[in-house]
Amino acid sequence: MSNTKLMNYNKRILITAIITLTVFIFSPQIYALPIFEYNIFEQRPRYEFTEQLKKDNLLLNKGENEIRVMTLNLLAHYTSWGGTPVNERSHIFFSLRDSYKPDVLGVQEMCSDWYKEIINDKSSYKFVTPIKTAFPQKMTAILYNSDTLQVIDSGNKAFSDVLNFKARRVVWTVFKTKNTNEIFVVLNTHLSFISKNKTDQNLGSQACQVNELYTTTKALYSQYSAPILIIGDFNTKRRVNHQKSVIISGNYGILNSLYTDAENSTKTKFCGENLSFNNTLNDHIFIYGDIKVKNLALLSQDCFANLSDHFPLLADFSL
Repeated sequence: MSNTKLMNYNKRILITAIITLTVFIFSPQIYALPIFEYNIFEQRPRYEFTEQLKKDNLLLNKGENEIRVMTLNLLAHYTSWGGTPVNERSHIFFSLRDSYKPDVLGVQEMCSDWYKEIINDKSSYKFVTPIKTAFPQKMTAILYNSDTLQVIDSGNKAFSDVLNFKARRVVWTVFKTKNTNEIFVVLNTHLSFISKNKTDQNLGSQACQVNELYTTTKALYSQYSAPILIIGDFNTKRRVNHQKSVIISGNYGILNSLYTDAENSTKTKFCGENLSFNNTLNDHIFIYGDIKVKNLALLSQDCFANLSDHFPLLADFSL
């Protein structure tokens, strides 16, 4: 083989390798291909808590025209983050989802293992935007029930002041309800953690993220004139002490001045046995615009205790 033919042959191999690698990195469905697919439900029982939750009257009845939103930090499988294998916990997630049937589910810390579990589950729940399964994967995502909602528009952006753009970002979706044709918007986010040895630096970074989040909120409200829910893991704390005084940390005070905390918008609240609204919470549901909160639930029951280091937070609302 001549040198020219050999060079052309090597070029074709290189081009093929680059195309294959690009498809692997940027295809949102790569783990849905048969070569990667496995039936998680044949490997272990899928525990169903629905009957027990019904018996204990813990499923929280939702009105016919009400919308149910849930937020949950899934806890990535990384050992350095305190994570454990996802395939030992995913059955709890599916039982949670199928028991409470949220119309919108915002998740944080969705590592590639969580993505594989969720994308291979055949249900009416869909990811709003393509989620990359390799670098640079987006770990903050929105799932929605395609039986009840239609996607009108969506987008996402990493916060400008952080290196961890996979986790620290905001994703948003404009939805239309299929039964009433009402429009609303959901923003899901995961703000930076406040570490003890870098408190001032982290607070400043988080404050910049809150400002970007609010800028995005106002832009969407101006464009669609629709009410907005802002959900996620804000790494900002609010708790009530024994004297019934509210104690805050992080940038919760700023968030609460820009938005309305759903916790302050309803008297109908439910808590499981492991955590209450008087405890320190990083997860919140905020409101911007005209939304009536019907139920607010911190799902801290024992059956969800091994799912994550966070408990799910749920709200039912009407427009």
